[in-house]
Amino acid sequence: MKKITFIIIAALTLVMCKSAKTANAVSEKKPDVQYRDDFRAAPEAEKDALLNKLNANSGNYSVLIFTQNFKGEKVKVTNSKGKRLYNQNVISNLKTGIAGQIRIDNRYDTYIHDNFTGNETTVEAEEAKKYKFIYLMKNPGGKNPFTITYSNTLRPLE
Repeated sequence: MKKITFIIIAALTLVMCKSAKTANAVSEKKPDVQYRDDFRAAPEAEKDALLNKLNANSGNYSVLIFTQNFKGEKVKVTNSKGKRLYNQNVISNLKTGIAGQIRIDNRYDTYIHDNFTGNETTVEAEEAKKYKFIYLMKNPGGKNPFTITYSNTLRPLE
């Protein structure tokens, strides 16, 4: 009888313990974040043309630019209001490194989901408000699935 009680208590104790691996797996899904303005800037005319094309001249809008390592997978972009901003297949241009660009409302968190890998990342509204251009790069096989670069400088797109 004592042995059965001891076995039941030991089993319950083991079942209640959490694994450390589960916590690490969640933290690995966070993107690498960079803040850069030190790269070659596009001419002012190209910057103005892009902002006019996307209707992103207002301070409430930022431009999300998909960069390297997108190979045709479907990418879905939504914001915290539940509005779908983008739902297309994205392919990076090997010469320019640019896959596409969209306007986002920087007052709301923006969620990017890669349907092929199932990875998801968030562009936080507090960070997006400070920067006009947000670059998103995939890191296939890396520790973190995405790298987000916040900048007020537009890289040449062509």
